[in-house]
Amino acid sequence: MADDNPVLAGEQAADDAHEHEHDHEPDVEQNPDEVLKERLRAGLLVETEDVGTLRKRLCITVPADVIQAERDREYSELYKEAPVPGFRKGRAPRKLVEKRFAGEVGEKVQTRIVTTAYSVAAEMRELKALGDPQFWARVGDGEQLLEFDKALPHLKLPDDGPMSFRCEIELWPRITLPELKGIRVERPKVEITEADVSEQIRRILSLRGEFTPVADGRVETDDMVIADLTIAVEGQPPHSAENAVLHARGQRIEGIPIENLGEALLGAAAGETRTIEADVPNEHPRSEWRGQRALFTIRIHEIKRFIAPPLDEPTLRSMGYENEAEMRETVRRFMEGDLNRTIRRAMHDQIRKHLLEKTQIDLPEDASRRHIDRAVIRRIIELRRDGVPQDEIDKHADELKAGVASEAINDMKLYFILDEITENLKISVSEEELNDQIALIARRYNRRFDRVRDELAAGDGLTALYLEIRDEKCLDRLLKDAEIVETAGPSQPESTPADAT
Repeated sequence: MADDNPVLAGEQAADDAHEHEHDHEPDVEQNPDEVLKERLRAGLLVETEDVGTLRKRLCITVPADVIQAERDREYSELYKEAPVPGFRKGRAPRKLVEKRFAGEVGEKVQTRIVTTAYSVAAEMRELKALGDPQFWARVGDGEQLLEFDKALPHLKLPDDGPMSFRCEIELWPRITLPELKGIRVERPKVEITEADVSEQIRRILSLRGEFTPVADGRVETDDMVIADLTIAVEGQPPHSAENAVLHARGQRIEGIPIENLGEALLGAAAGETRTIEADVPNEHPRSEWRGQRALFTIRIHEIKRFIAPPLDEPTLRSMGYENEAEMRETVRRFMEGDLNRTIRRAMHDQIRKHLLEKTQIDLPEDASRRHIDRAVIRRIIELRRDGVPQDEIDKHADELKAGVASEAINDMKLYFILDEITENLKISVSEEELNDQIALIARRYNRRFDRVRDELAAGDGLTALYLEIRDEKCLDRLLKDAEIVETAGPSQPESTPADAT
């Protein structure tokens, strides 16, 4: 009966053919990606050429038998599930499947061949790439160097014979590290005095203070003044503001710095008027005011003075302390912790400076240029957010780029240097260490751990945090082996009985 049914007859013939196809298959399945890599290692042709500082061009040729083996593997996988009209899944003749899915299989094989061949070529030539490669592709009448996803449609997988393609990569910098043990690091001898603790407690109490109206008094330094304000610039309409809040100290009013404002207001009473002049900066947002003299007229309505709560029993208990001695001890402990962290950061900076001065390192030209460009753009955005006029930014563009370039290059060098050292010293960051720091951030900002982690993961936050932890561990290791030289710290005023109250 099967001979009378052409569909069944075709399926039977296909079955017979596939049975013979699998006669020589190995009993134990190997990882197909590893099989491809082994075939490429055995037959891949690779030529390299220097095309810039730490940049190489790779000319790669993939043997025809490797390409055919990948085609066969793809069709074998596809045959099991390929829908072909008139045949059940897995029953269609091999040639019919090849004809129907040639384009799809070709794209898959080409993608796998190119990416794996590049990876194996870099491995064979012991090239440590910095970032992804770019591929030469013929577009129109010429050739262009493109990212992989844009180049792939222009790379052609031949029906017969080998496949050749060219790509370019930036190489990881060549680094010659200095001796890492015995780096000279200065540690200033600084202690927390009773006067320091008293001043910190004054700051803590000031956070609980408030401005209180002064009934019949006169303005003292740092008082708050509620006043009507008029700014007059010659040839321009006056600018006025009612009930403006000022302070009896140097400050900026409408973008104009007035260093001696406190002196001008000192001793004034409510109802009085004081005047003061100041120069308008050349970068002021209002171009018609720039470079001119401004007259400020201040009519005082009300004076307020900041009053901090006394360090008495109710205040101490509201802050969770039994007595003043307990508060002083707690404050001292936190100050000593902050001081040690500050000294540690300064010692880390000395090690960074030493590494930059003593390490021999070349940077890839294109990577350096891209890093500098990104740093300049970030700095320009910061200036715009601070309200600096665009013409002022343009005026100092060259100075800005020079300053940012130097800083960006040093940052980039340090990244590679510390990466090399952490690899040599086998320093790593565990998931637990990363989560501990995320938990610390969450506590400080009173946020949930999972939300902080999700926000960090959404950008480059987790990578930045990982690198920060890694670098600190690396610098701590170098600090452990450093030659620590204790130096005199900044001079401290002698404590007096009054300081300790």
